[in-house]
Formats: sequence, C-alpha cells, structure tokens
Amino acid sequence: MKKYSMTISNVITISRLVLLPIIIYFILVDRRSIAFIIMFVSLLSDGLDGYLARKLNQESRLGRFLDPLCDKIFLAAILITLFVVGAVPIWVLLVIVLRDFLILLGSYFLLKSRSVVEPSNILGKITGFIFGAMILAFTAGWQTIGSVLVYLSIPFMLIAFVVYAINYLRIMRGVS
Repeated sequence: MKKYSMTISNVITISRLVLLPIIIYFILVDRRSIAFIIMFVSLLSDGLDGYLARKLNQESRLGRFLDPLCDKIFLAAILITLFVVGAVPIWVLLVIVLRDFLILLGSYFLLKSRSVVEPSNILGKITGFIFGAMILAFTAGWQTIGSVLVYLSIPFMLIAFVVYAINYLRIMRGVS
C-alpha cells in the first residue's frame, strides 16, 4: 500500500468536498431537486473511489484517512444545513455528528500514536449507506422516509460505534 499519494480515488474523494458548498447553497435557496441530484452523484462517487483504489491497486494511507474524513464532513455539513432549513430535528444532528466526531477523534489518536489508520467495518459501511439515503430523503422533503431511515440506522450506528471503540482500545493497548 502506498503511504501518501494523490490517486484518482483521492481526487474523487476530494471532489465530494468541492461539491459540498454547491449542495448547501441549493438546499438553502430551496432548490432541493438540484441539491438532491448533485448529492446523489456525490454519494455514488463515495463507492466509486474505494472500488477504483482497489481495482487500480492505488490504495493509500492518505485515501484510508481522507475518505472517511470527507464522508463525515459531508454528512455533518448537510445535516447542519438540513437542520437550519427545518428538515432535520436537532437530536438527529447531534447524535450523528457527535458519533462521527468521536470516531474521527479516535482515528486521529490512532494515526498520531500508533501510525494506524483503522479501516471502516461492514456495519460502518451499512450505516453510511443508510445515512446517505436519509439525507437524500430529507433533502427531497420525504420526511417520513427520512425518519424511518434515522430509526433504522440507530442499531447499525451503535453496533458499529462499539466495534470501532473495541478496535481502538485493542490497538492502543498493542493487542493484535
């Protein structure tokens, strides 16, 4: 695995952050259909970057850190925007952003103290998929579907968080 390199996958990952202000703008000016389309393309690119990294043998430490960081920034910024326009309740915003902040904080400490970048687990990927569908639903104004997806995500979110916490403690203690 390459240590730090700018690959096509990393460029795709960064493109999600470049599109983020555009999505936020369209949500704020109530052009949600345009925001939905750009967000949908951005979310599809999230799967594409990982696939290309593996397929082109371009996996990198930078990508392993950058992809989840961009995902969390993307999700938090859109949730905050959806809260501002009244589409998402405050508790949803707080629970998801706090969880993601704690995961990022743990990842930062692992990287700094052990030079380890913990990959996402399958539950984290499922949770991320549900979160993507949820923000799409809330952006489209499908409040009922968005709410169902919030409640559906809770068990996955909690279990994935516990798995991340256990892995964090295992790595920090130096146990393989």
